[in-house]
Amino acid sequence: MTTAWPTLRDYVKGLDEAGRLVRITTPINKDTELHPLVRLQFRGLAERDRKAFLFENVVDSSGRKYDMPVLIGALAGSADIYALGMGCTVEEIPGKWAAALGNPLAPKIVKRAPCQEIRISGPELERAGGGLGRLPVPISTPGLDNAPYTTASHFITRNPDTGLHNVGNYRGMVKAENRIGTLPSALGVGMRQHIDLWRKKKAKTMPAAVVIGAPPHVVYTAVTRVPNDVCEYDVAGGLSGRPLELVRCLTQDILVPAESEIVIEGTVPTDLVEMEGAFGEFPGYMAKRDYSFYMDVTCITMRRNPIYLAIISQLPPSESSKMRQIGRAAAAKKLLRDAGFKNVLDVHYLECTGSNPIVVVKLKKEKPDDGMNALTALAERFIGKVAVAVDEDINIYELENVMWAIAYRSQPYRDVKIIDVPLFSLDPSVAPPDQARGLVETTNVPRSSGLLIDATMPWAYPPLSLPKQQYMERALTLWQELQLPRLNLKDPWYGRFLGQWTEEEDAEAALAVQGRHYETGEKFRKNRREFPL
Repeated sequence: MTTAWPTLRDYVKGLDEAGRLVRITTPINKDTELHPLVRLQFRGLAERDRKAFLFENVVDSSGRKYDMPVLIGALAGSADIYALGMGCTVEEIPGKWAAALGNPLAPKIVKRAPCQEIRISGPELERAGGGLGRLPVPISTPGLDNAPYTTASHFITRNPDTGLHNVGNYRGMVKAENRIGTLPSALGVGMRQHIDLWRKKKAKTMPAAVVIGAPPHVVYTAVTRVPNDVCEYDVAGGLSGRPLELVRCLTQDILVPAESEIVIEGTVPTDLVEMEGAFGEFPGYMAKRDYSFYMDVTCITMRRNPIYLAIISQLPPSESSKMRQIGRAAAAKKLLRDAGFKNVLDVHYLECTGSNPIVVVKLKKEKPDDGMNALTALAERFIGKVAVAVDEDINIYELENVMWAIAYRSQPYRDVKIIDVPLFSLDPSVAPPDQARGLVETTNVPRSSGLLIDATMPWAYPPLSLPKQQYMERALTLWQELQLPRLNLKDPWYGRFLGQWTEEEDAEAALAVQGRHYETGEKFRKNRREFPL
Protein backbone atom coordinates (compact mmCIF):
# COMPACT_ATOMS: atom_id res chain seq x y z
CA MET A 1 0.00 0.00 0.00
CA THR A 2 1.25 3.46 -0.91
CA THR A 3 2.24 5.82 1.88
CA ALA A 4 0.63 8.79 0.12
CA TRP A 5 -1.55 9.45 -2.91
CA PRO A 6 0.06 12.31 -4.85
CA THR A 7 -3.24 13.33 -6.48
CA LEU A 8 -6.94 12.78 -5.95
CA ARG A 9 -7.19 10.93 -9.26
CA ASP A 10 -4.47 8.50 -8.16
CA TYR A 11 -6.53 7.88 -5.05
CA VAL A 12 -9.66 7.20 -7.13
CA LYS A 13 -7.74 4.43 -8.90
CA GLY A 14 -6.69 3.08 -5.52
CA LEU A 15 -10.30 3.06 -4.31
CA ASP A 16 -11.35 1.20 -7.44
CA GLU A 17 -8.61 -1.40 -7.13
CA ALA A 18 -9.47 -1.95 -3.46
CA GLY A 19 -13.12 -2.60 -4.30
CA ARG A 20 -14.18 0.51 -2.39
CA LEU A 21 -15.62 2.53 -5.29
CA VAL A 22 -19.09 2.47 -6.82
CA ARG A 23 -19.22 4.02 -10.30
CA ILE A 24 -22.61 5.45 -11.28
CA THR A 25 -22.92 6.02 -15.04
CA THR A 26 -26.67 6.65 -15.26
CA PRO A 27 -27.77 10.31 -15.14
CA ILE A 28 -28.04 11.56 -11.54
CA ASN A 29 -29.54 14.91 -10.58
CA LYS A 30 -27.08 16.71 -8.29
CA ASP A 31 -29.87 18.85 -6.87
CA THR A 32 -32.30 16.10 -5.83
CA GLU A 33 -30.76 12.63 -6.12
CA LEU A 34 -27.02 12.58 -5.53
CA HIS A 35 -26.75 13.18 -1.79
CA PRO A 36 -29.90 11.20 -0.90
CA LEU A 37 -28.53 8.17 -2.75
CA VAL A 38 -25.24 8.20 -0.82
CA ARG A 39 -27.03 9.07 2.43
CA LEU A 40 -28.85 5.71 2.35
CA GLN A 41 -25.67 3.77 3.11
CA PHE A 42 -25.10 5.82 6.29
CA ARG A 43 -28.62 5.02 7.49
CA GLY A 44 -28.90 1.44 6.30
CA LEU A 45 -25.48 -0.25 6.05
CA ALA A 46 -22.89 -1.35 8.57
CA GLU A 47 -19.82 0.88 8.44
CA ARG A 48 -17.66 -1.88 6.97
CA ASP A 49 -19.97 -2.08 3.95
CA ARG A 50 -19.93 1.61 3.01
CA LYS A 51 -18.19 2.72 -0.17
CA ALA A 52 -17.13 5.78 -2.12
CA PHE A 53 -19.31 6.90 -5.04
CA LEU A 54 -18.14 8.38 -8.34
CA PHE A 55 -21.00 9.94 -10.31
CA GLU A 56 -19.87 10.12 -13.94
CA ASN A 57 -23.07 11.45 -15.51
CA VAL A 58 -24.19 14.45 -13.46
CA VAL A 59 -27.12 16.68 -14.40
CA ASP A 60 -29.11 19.37 -12.59
CA SER A 61 -32.80 20.13 -12.27
CA SER A 62 -32.76 22.21 -15.45
CA GLY A 63 -31.40 19.28 -17.44
CA ARG A 64 -27.90 20.66 -17.78
CA LYS A 65 -25.19 18.00 -18.11
CA TYR A 66 -21.85 18.66 -16.41
CA ASP A 67 -18.50 17.77 -17.90
CA MET A 68 -16.89 16.63 -14.66
CA PRO A 69 -17.70 13.75 -12.29
CA VAL A 70 -18.61 14.12 -8.61
CA LEU A 71 -16.75 12.04 -6.02
CA ILE A 72 -18.30 11.62 -2.57
CA GLY A 73 -17.79 9.32 0.42
CA ALA A 74 -14.21 8.84 -0.74
CA LEU A 75 -12.32 10.32 2.21
CA ALA A 76 -14.09 8.80 5.20
CA GLY A 77 -17.10 6.78 4.21
CA SER A 78 -15.72 4.37 6.79
CA ALA A 79 -12.62 3.95 8.92
CA ASP A 80 -11.30 1.52 6.29
CA ILE A 81 -11.70 4.12 3.55
CA TYR A 82 -10.02 6.75 5.74
CA ALA A 83 -7.11 4.34 6.28
CA LEU A 84 -6.84 3.75 2.53
CA GLY A 85 -6.60 7.50 2.01
CA MET A 86 -3.90 7.69 4.67
CA GLY A 87 -1.98 4.83 3.04
CA CYS A 88 -2.00 2.64 6.15
CA THR A 89 -4.13 0.22 8.15
CA VAL A 90 -6.84 1.36 10.56
CA GLU A 91 -4.61 0.34 13.46
CA GLU A 92 -1.75 2.48 12.12
CA ILE A 93 -3.79 5.70 11.78
CA PRO A 94 -3.07 7.12 15.29
CA GLY A 95 0.66 6.51 14.91
CA LYS A 96 0.74 8.12 11.50
CA TRP A 97 -1.07 11.19 12.79
CA ALA A 98 1.26 11.42 15.78
CA ALA A 99 4.29 11.26 13.48
CA ALA A 100 2.89 13.95 11.14
CA LEU A 101 1.97 16.32 13.96
CA GLY A 102 5.34 15.78 15.63
CA ASN A 103 7.42 16.00 12.45
CA PRO A 104 5.81 18.45 9.99
CA LEU A 105 7.49 19.07 6.63
CA ALA A 106 7.69 22.56 5.11
CA PRO A 107 6.16 22.78 1.60
CA LYS A 108 7.94 23.35 -1.69
CA ILE A 109 6.91 26.20 -4.01
CA VAL A 110 6.71 25.46 -7.75
CA LYS A 111 6.09 27.81 -10.68
CA ARG A 112 3.85 25.61 -12.84
CA ALA A 113 1.04 23.41 -11.63
CA PRO A 114 -1.67 21.05 -12.94
CA CYS A 115 -4.34 23.00 -11.03
CA GLN A 116 -3.78 25.97 -13.39
CA GLU A 117 -4.11 24.15 -16.72
CA ILE A 118 -7.49 25.84 -17.33
CA ARG A 119 -7.97 29.50 -16.36
CA ILE A 120 -11.25 31.39 -16.14
CA SER A 121 -11.36 35.11 -15.37
CA GLY A 122 -12.76 38.45 -16.44
CA PRO A 123 -16.20 38.64 -18.09
CA GLU A 124 -16.37 34.84 -18.33
CA LEU A 125 -16.88 34.71 -14.55
CA GLU A 126 -20.11 36.68 -14.90
CA ARG A 127 -21.58 34.68 -17.78
CA ALA A 128 -24.35 32.24 -16.83
CA GLY A 129 -22.68 28.90 -16.25
CA GLY A 130 -19.27 30.39 -16.87
CA GLY A 131 -18.09 30.87 -13.29
CA LEU A 132 -19.12 28.85 -10.24
CA GLY A 133 -22.09 27.59 -12.25
CA ARG A 134 -19.80 25.34 -14.28
CA LEU A 135 -19.05 23.31 -11.12
CA PRO A 136 -21.49 20.45 -10.31
CA VAL A 137 -21.96 21.50 -6.68
CA PRO A 138 -24.58 19.15 -5.17
CA ILE A 139 -27.37 20.17 -2.81
CA SER A 140 -26.57 18.40 0.45
CA THR A 141 -30.03 18.49 2.06
CA PRO A 142 -32.56 18.64 -0.79
CA GLY A 143 -35.79 20.26 0.30
CA LEU A 144 -34.12 22.15 3.17
CA ASP A 145 -30.86 23.75 1.96
CA ASN A 146 -31.37 27.09 0.19
CA ALA A 147 -28.56 26.60 -2.37
CA PRO A 148 -25.82 24.22 -3.46
CA TYR A 149 -22.96 24.38 -0.95
CA THR A 150 -19.38 23.29 -1.44
CA THR A 151 -18.44 20.88 1.37
CA ALA A 152 -14.93 19.58 0.66
CA SER A 153 -13.90 23.20 0.21
CA HIS A 154 -10.64 24.30 1.83
CA PHE A 155 -10.56 28.06 2.30
CA ILE A 156 -6.93 29.20 2.17
CA THR A 157 -6.06 32.46 3.91
CA ARG A 158 -2.87 34.13 5.08
CA ASN A 159 -1.94 35.78 8.36
CA PRO A 160 -1.01 39.39 7.41
CA ASP A 161 1.60 39.60 10.19
CA THR A 162 3.40 36.26 9.88
CA GLY A 163 2.54 35.17 6.35
CA LEU A 164 1.47 31.79 7.75
CA HIS A 165 -1.25 30.14 5.67
CA ASN A 166 -4.33 28.54 7.18
CA VAL A 167 -6.22 25.72 5.48
CA GLY A 168 -9.71 25.37 6.92
CA ASN A 169 -12.59 23.26 5.68
CA TYR A 170 -15.70 25.47 5.55
CA ARG A 171 -18.96 25.23 3.67
CA GLY A 172 -19.40 27.55 0.69
CA MET A 173 -22.83 28.80 -0.37
CA VAL A 174 -22.97 29.33 -4.13
CA LYS A 175 -24.58 32.78 -4.37
CA ALA A 176 -23.66 33.94 -7.88
CA GLU A 177 -21.31 33.02 -10.72
CA ASN A 178 -18.62 35.11 -9.01
CA ARG A 179 -19.60 35.07 -5.32
CA ILE A 180 -19.47 32.35 -2.69
CA GLY A 181 -20.49 32.57 0.96
CA THR A 182 -18.75 30.88 3.85
CA LEU A 183 -19.12 30.27 7.59
CA PRO A 184 -15.82 30.49 9.54
CA SER A 185 -17.68 30.04 12.81
CA ALA A 186 -14.85 29.49 15.31
CA LEU A 187 -13.88 32.86 16.77
CA GLY A 188 -10.15 33.45 17.08
CA VAL A 189 -9.31 30.43 14.95
CA GLY A 190 -8.28 29.91 11.34
CA MET A 191 -9.99 31.97 8.66
CA ARG A 192 -12.02 33.99 11.16
CA GLN A 193 -8.88 35.02 13.02
CA HIS A 194 -7.29 36.10 9.73
CA ILE A 195 -10.33 38.21 8.76
CA ASP A 196 -10.10 40.05 12.08
CA LEU A 197 -6.33 40.58 11.68
CA TRP A 198 -6.71 42.04 8.17
CA ARG A 199 -9.49 44.35 9.39
CA LYS A 200 -7.26 45.61 12.23
CA LYS A 201 -4.76 46.61 9.56
CA LYS A 202 -7.50 48.72 7.91
CA ALA A 203 -7.59 46.38 4.90
CA LYS A 204 -11.01 46.38 3.23
CA THR A 205 -10.46 42.94 1.71
CA MET A 206 -8.46 39.81 2.48
CA PRO A 207 -6.91 37.63 -0.25
CA ALA A 208 -8.22 34.06 -0.23
CA ALA A 209 -8.66 30.93 -2.29
CA VAL A 210 -10.91 27.87 -2.15
CA VAL A 211 -9.37 24.52 -3.03
CA ILE A 212 -11.59 21.63 -4.12
CA GLY A 213 -10.19 18.19 -4.85
CA ALA A 214 -6.85 18.25 -3.04
CA PRO A 215 -4.92 15.03 -2.37
CA PRO A 216 -6.25 13.04 0.62
CA HIS A 217 -3.51 14.09 3.06
CA VAL A 218 -4.43 17.75 2.47
CA VAL A 219 -8.14 17.10 2.99
CA TYR A 220 -7.55 15.21 6.25
CA THR A 221 -5.36 18.01 7.57
CA ALA A 222 -7.85 20.72 6.60
CA VAL A 223 -10.61 19.00 8.56
CA THR A 224 -8.41 18.43 11.63
CA ARG A 225 -7.96 21.43 13.90
CA VAL A 226 -4.29 22.29 14.47
CA PRO A 227 -2.87 25.21 16.52
CA ASN A 228 -2.92 28.68 14.95
CA ASP A 229 0.88 28.78 14.88
CA VAL A 230 1.12 25.55 12.85
CA CYS A 231 0.54 25.52 9.10
CA GLU A 232 -1.69 22.74 7.78
CA TYR A 233 0.56 22.52 4.71
CA ASP A 234 3.43 21.40 6.96
CA VAL A 235 1.28 18.76 8.65
CA ALA A 236 0.04 17.51 5.27
CA GLY A 237 3.67 17.10 4.25
CA GLY A 238 4.28 15.13 7.41
CA LEU A 239 1.34 12.85 6.60
CA SER A 240 2.53 12.13 3.08
CA GLY A 241 6.21 11.85 3.95
CA ARG A 242 7.25 14.45 1.39
CA PRO A 243 6.94 18.24 1.10
CA LEU A 244 3.64 19.40 -0.34
CA GLU A 245 4.07 21.26 -3.64
CA LEU A 246 2.42 24.70 -3.67
CA VAL A 247 1.85 27.22 -6.44
CA ARG A 248 0.98 30.90 -6.18
CA CYS A 249 -2.51 31.91 -7.29
CA LEU A 250 -2.84 33.93 -10.49
CA THR A 251 -4.75 36.86 -8.99
CA GLN A 252 -4.12 36.60 -5.23
CA ASP A 253 -1.01 36.37 -3.07
CA ILE A 254 -2.02 32.94 -1.79
CA LEU A 255 -0.29 29.57 -2.12
CA VAL A 256 -2.41 26.52 -3.01
CA PRO A 257 -1.63 22.80 -3.50
CA ALA A 258 -0.31 22.35 -7.01
CA GLU A 259 -2.04 18.99 -7.49
CA SER A 260 -5.52 20.29 -6.65
CA GLU A 261 -8.39 19.67 -9.05
CA ILE A 262 -10.06 23.10 -8.77
CA VAL A 263 -9.01 26.45 -7.25
CA ILE A 264 -11.32 29.43 -6.76
CA GLU A 265 -9.44 32.68 -6.15
CA GLY A 266 -10.90 35.83 -4.67
CA THR A 267 -11.12 38.45 -1.95
CA VAL A 268 -13.11 38.43 1.29
CA PRO A 269 -14.46 41.80 2.50
CA THR A 270 -13.42 42.41 6.09
CA ASP A 271 -16.08 45.03 6.82
CA LEU A 272 -19.16 43.53 5.15
CA VAL A 273 -21.28 40.48 5.88
CA GLU A 274 -24.44 39.16 4.29
CA MET A 275 -27.05 36.54 5.08
CA GLU A 276 -25.99 32.90 4.70
CA GLY A 277 -27.90 29.62 5.28
CA ALA A 278 -29.98 27.66 6.09
CA PHE A 279 -27.80 24.58 5.63
CA GLY A 280 -27.86 21.04 7.05
CA GLU A 281 -24.89 20.87 9.41
CA PHE A 282 -22.92 18.08 11.09
CA PRO A 283 -24.66 18.27 14.52
CA GLY A 284 -27.67 16.84 12.72
CA TYR A 285 -29.86 19.96 12.51
CA MET A 286 -30.43 22.70 9.96
CA ALA A 287 -28.13 25.61 10.80
CA LYS A 288 -30.37 28.66 10.58
CA ARG A 289 -29.53 31.61 8.37
CA ASP A 290 -27.35 34.30 9.88
CA TYR A 291 -24.96 37.01 8.80
CA SER A 292 -21.58 35.71 7.72
CA PHE A 293 -18.72 36.39 5.31
CA TYR A 294 -18.43 35.89 1.56
CA MET A 295 -15.78 35.88 -1.16
CA ASP A 296 -15.83 37.77 -4.47
CA VAL A 297 -14.32 35.49 -7.10
CA THR A 298 -11.49 36.91 -9.22
CA CYS A 299 -10.39 33.74 -11.02
CA ILE A 300 -11.10 30.02 -11.29
CA THR A 301 -8.39 27.56 -12.32
CA MET A 302 -8.57 23.80 -12.69
CA ARG A 303 -7.04 20.71 -14.19
CA ARG A 304 -8.15 19.40 -17.54
CA ASN A 305 -11.01 16.97 -16.91
CA PRO A 306 -11.22 17.79 -13.19
CA ILE A 307 -12.96 15.73 -10.51
CA TYR A 308 -15.36 17.59 -8.24
CA LEU A 309 -14.96 16.38 -4.64
CA ALA A 310 -17.76 16.60 -2.07
CA ILE A 311 -18.14 15.43 1.54
CA ILE A 312 -21.37 14.04 2.91
CA SER A 313 -22.10 15.54 6.33
CA GLN A 314 -25.38 16.46 8.08
CA LEU A 315 -26.84 13.98 10.62
CA PRO A 316 -24.15 11.65 12.03
CA PRO A 317 -22.84 9.14 11.25
CA SER A 318 -21.48 10.69 8.09
CA GLU A 319 -18.28 11.09 6.17
CA SER A 320 -17.45 14.33 7.95
CA SER A 321 -18.13 12.90 11.42
CA LYS A 322 -15.79 9.97 10.73
CA MET A 323 -13.05 12.25 9.39
CA ARG A 324 -13.41 14.66 12.31
CA GLN A 325 -13.47 11.83 14.84
CA ILE A 326 -10.17 10.32 13.73
CA GLY A 327 -8.17 13.48 13.06
CA ARG A 328 -9.39 15.46 16.03
CA ALA A 329 -8.60 12.63 18.44
CA ALA A 330 -5.02 12.54 17.17
CA ALA A 331 -4.63 16.32 17.50
CA ALA A 332 -6.19 16.38 20.98
CA LYS A 333 -3.92 13.59 22.21
CA LYS A 334 -0.84 15.45 20.97
CA LEU A 335 -2.05 18.69 22.59
CA LEU A 336 -2.41 16.96 25.96
CA ARG A 337 0.91 15.15 25.78
CA ASP A 338 2.68 18.35 24.72
CA ALA A 339 1.07 20.04 27.73
CA GLY A 340 2.80 17.55 30.01
CA PHE A 341 0.14 14.87 30.31
CA LYS A 342 2.39 12.02 29.20
CA ASN A 343 0.08 9.59 30.96
CA VAL A 344 -2.73 10.20 28.44
CA LEU A 345 -3.20 6.93 26.58
CA ASP A 346 -6.02 7.64 24.15
CA VAL A 347 -8.68 10.18 23.17
CA HIS A 348 -12.03 9.41 21.57
CA TYR A 349 -14.73 11.69 20.16
CA LEU A 350 -18.22 10.20 20.03
CA GLU A 351 -19.25 10.04 16.40
CA CYS A 352 -22.94 9.90 17.31
CA THR A 353 -22.58 13.55 18.41
CA GLY A 354 -20.84 14.66 15.22
CA SER A 355 -17.37 14.02 16.73
CA ASN A 356 -17.28 17.42 18.39
CA PRO A 357 -19.32 18.00 21.59
CA ILE A 358 -18.42 14.88 23.60
CA VAL A 359 -14.90 13.55 24.14
CA VAL A 360 -13.46 10.84 26.37
CA VAL A 361 -9.85 10.83 27.61
CA LYS A 362 -8.20 7.64 28.82
CA LEU A 363 -5.20 8.05 31.13
CA LYS A 364 -3.04 6.18 33.58
CA LYS A 365 -3.70 8.11 36.74
CA GLU A 366 -0.55 9.15 38.61
CA LYS A 367 -1.84 12.05 40.73
CA PRO A 368 -5.31 12.61 42.25
CA ASP A 369 -6.08 15.59 40.00
CA ASP A 370 -4.72 14.17 36.73
CA GLY A 371 -8.16 13.55 35.26
CA MET A 372 -9.65 16.98 35.88
CA ASN A 373 -6.42 18.79 34.99
CA ALA A 374 -6.24 17.03 31.62
CA LEU A 375 -9.88 17.85 30.86
CA THR A 376 -9.37 21.51 31.78
CA ALA A 377 -6.42 21.77 29.40
CA LEU A 378 -8.40 20.13 26.62
CA ALA A 379 -11.47 22.30 27.21
CA GLU A 380 -9.61 25.41 26.12
CA ARG A 381 -9.70 24.16 22.51
CA PHE A 382 -11.10 20.79 21.72
CA ILE A 383 -14.48 20.20 23.32
CA GLY A 384 -17.90 21.46 22.45
CA LYS A 385 -19.81 20.48 25.56
CA VAL A 386 -18.82 17.39 27.59
CA ALA A 387 -15.42 15.87 28.42
CA VAL A 388 -14.93 12.73 30.49
CA ALA A 389 -11.71 11.32 31.95
CA VAL A 390 -11.52 7.56 32.60
CA ASP A 391 -8.96 5.03 33.80
CA GLU A 392 -6.80 2.84 31.60
CA ASP A 393 -9.03 -0.21 32.04
CA ILE A 394 -12.05 1.47 30.39
CA ASN A 395 -12.80 0.80 26.72
CA ILE A 396 -13.51 4.34 25.56
CA TYR A 397 -14.90 3.12 22.23
CA GLU A 398 -17.88 1.51 23.98
CA LEU A 399 -20.29 4.12 25.28
CA GLU A 400 -21.75 1.74 27.87
CA ASN A 401 -18.29 1.33 29.43
CA VAL A 402 -17.87 5.11 29.67
CA MET A 403 -21.30 5.51 31.24
CA TRP A 404 -20.46 2.71 33.71
CA ALA A 405 -17.32 4.61 34.74
CA ILE A 406 -19.33 7.81 35.24
CA ALA A 407 -21.92 5.90 37.26
CA TYR A 408 -19.53 4.32 39.76
CA ARG A 409 -16.24 6.21 39.69
CA SER A 410 -17.43 9.79 40.13
CA GLN A 411 -19.42 11.89 42.57
CA PRO A 412 -21.03 15.01 41.05
CA TYR A 413 -20.26 17.21 44.08
CA ARG A 414 -16.59 16.32 43.89
CA ASP A 415 -15.73 15.28 40.32
CA VAL A 416 -17.80 17.57 38.08
CA LYS A 417 -16.97 21.08 36.90
CA ILE A 418 -18.82 23.49 34.60
CA ILE A 419 -16.70 26.04 32.72
CA ASP A 420 -17.01 28.41 29.77
CA VAL A 421 -15.63 27.04 26.49
CA PRO A 422 -15.12 28.55 23.02
CA LEU A 423 -18.44 29.36 21.36
CA PHE A 424 -19.90 26.46 19.38
CA SER A 425 -22.32 28.42 17.23
CA LEU A 426 -23.67 25.43 15.29
CA ASP A 427 -25.17 23.98 18.48
CA PRO A 428 -28.91 24.80 18.24
CA SER A 429 -29.13 24.93 22.05
CA VAL A 430 -26.87 28.01 22.19
CA ALA A 431 -29.60 30.45 21.14
CA PRO A 432 -33.18 30.38 19.80
CA PRO A 433 -33.47 30.18 15.99
CA ASP A 434 -34.56 33.81 15.71
CA GLN A 435 -31.59 35.15 17.66
CA ALA A 436 -28.00 35.76 16.58
CA ARG A 437 -25.44 33.05 17.34
CA GLY A 438 -22.44 35.27 17.99
CA LEU A 439 -20.86 34.87 14.57
CA VAL A 440 -20.40 38.56 13.80
CA GLU A 441 -21.84 40.35 16.84
CA THR A 442 -19.68 42.00 19.47
CA THR A 443 -22.42 42.37 22.11
CA ASN A 444 -24.89 39.92 23.62
CA VAL A 445 -22.78 37.00 22.42
CA PRO A 446 -24.32 33.65 23.41
CA ARG A 447 -22.53 31.52 25.97
CA SER A 448 -21.15 28.01 25.42
CA SER A 449 -20.29 25.95 28.47
CA GLY A 450 -18.50 22.68 29.04
CA LEU A 451 -19.17 19.90 31.52
CA LEU A 452 -16.01 18.19 32.81
CA ILE A 453 -16.44 14.81 34.50
CA ASP A 454 -13.53 13.11 36.20
CA ALA A 455 -14.69 9.48 36.12
CA THR A 456 -11.35 8.02 37.17
CA MET A 457 -11.21 5.92 40.32
CA PRO A 458 -10.68 8.20 43.35
CA TRP A 459 -8.92 5.30 45.14
CA ALA A 460 -8.17 1.61 44.67
CA TYR A 461 -11.28 -0.42 43.78
CA PRO A 462 -12.21 -4.07 44.26
CA PRO A 463 -12.00 -6.37 41.21
CA LEU A 464 -14.56 -6.39 38.42
CA SER A 465 -17.40 -8.73 39.23
CA LEU A 466 -16.71 -11.16 36.39
CA PRO A 467 -15.19 -14.68 36.59
CA LYS A 468 -11.38 -14.75 36.55
CA GLN A 469 -9.66 -15.04 33.19
CA GLN A 470 -8.89 -18.77 33.37
CA TYR A 471 -12.54 -19.64 33.96
CA MET A 472 -13.82 -17.46 31.15
CA GLU A 473 -11.21 -18.88 28.77
CA ARG A 474 -12.30 -22.41 29.70
CA ALA A 475 -15.91 -21.40 29.07
CA LEU A 476 -14.91 -20.01 25.67
CA THR A 477 -13.32 -23.34 24.75
CA LEU A 478 -16.48 -25.19 25.77
CA TRP A 479 -18.61 -22.74 23.79
CA GLN A 480 -16.62 -23.45 20.65
CA GLU A 481 -16.65 -27.21 21.19
CA LEU A 482 -20.44 -27.07 21.50
CA GLN A 483 -20.58 -25.15 18.20
CA LEU A 484 -22.69 -22.41 19.71
CA PRO A 485 -23.19 -19.10 17.79
CA ARG A 486 -20.10 -17.05 17.01
CA LEU A 487 -19.28 -14.56 19.75
CA ASN A 488 -18.32 -10.92 19.53
CA LEU A 489 -16.89 -10.49 23.03
CA LYS A 490 -17.10 -7.07 24.63
CA ASP A 491 -14.25 -5.80 26.75
CA PRO A 492 -14.09 -6.52 29.66
CA TRP A 493 -15.18 -10.15 29.48
CA TYR A 494 -13.28 -11.48 32.51
CA GLY A 495 -12.56 -10.18 36.00
CA ARG A 496 -9.65 -7.83 36.63
CA PHE A 497 -7.94 -6.56 39.76
CA LEU A 498 -8.19 -2.81 40.34
CA GLY A 499 -5.96 -2.50 43.37
CA GLN A 500 -8.17 -3.33 46.35
CA TRP A 501 -8.19 -7.08 47.09
CA THR A 502 -6.58 -8.95 49.97
CA GLU A 503 -4.73 -12.26 50.00
CA GLU A 504 -7.36 -13.57 52.40
CA GLU A 505 -10.19 -12.74 49.98
CA ASP A 506 -8.27 -14.38 47.16
CA ALA A 507 -7.70 -17.51 49.26
CA GLU A 508 -11.38 -17.74 50.14
CA ALA A 509 -12.33 -17.51 46.46
CA ALA A 510 -9.88 -20.32 45.70
CA LEU A 511 -11.52 -22.51 48.36
CA ALA A 512 -14.96 -21.80 46.85
CA VAL A 513 -14.10 -23.22 43.41
CA GLN A 514 -12.68 -26.30 45.16
CA GLY A 515 -15.97 -26.87 46.96
CA ARG A 516 -14.40 -25.99 50.34
CA HIS A 517 -16.55 -22.96 51.10
CA TYR A 518 -17.69 -24.44 54.44
CA GLU A 519 -14.16 -23.70 55.71
CA THR A 520 -14.81 -20.03 55.09
CA GLY A 521 -18.22 -20.33 56.71
CA GLU A 522 -16.65 -21.85 59.84
CA LYS A 523 -14.06 -19.07 59.98
CA PHE A 524 -16.81 -16.50 59.81
CA ARG A 525 -18.76 -18.26 62.58
CA LYS A 526 -15.75 -18.00 64.88
CA ASN A 527 -15.44 -14.26 64.18
CA ARG A 528 -18.99 -13.30 65.19
CA ARG A 529 -19.49 -9.95 66.94
CA GLU A 530 -22.29 -8.52 69.02
CA PHE A 531 -24.79 -6.22 67.30
CA PRO A 532 -25.01 -3.27 67.16
CA LEU A 533 -21.30 -2.75 66.65
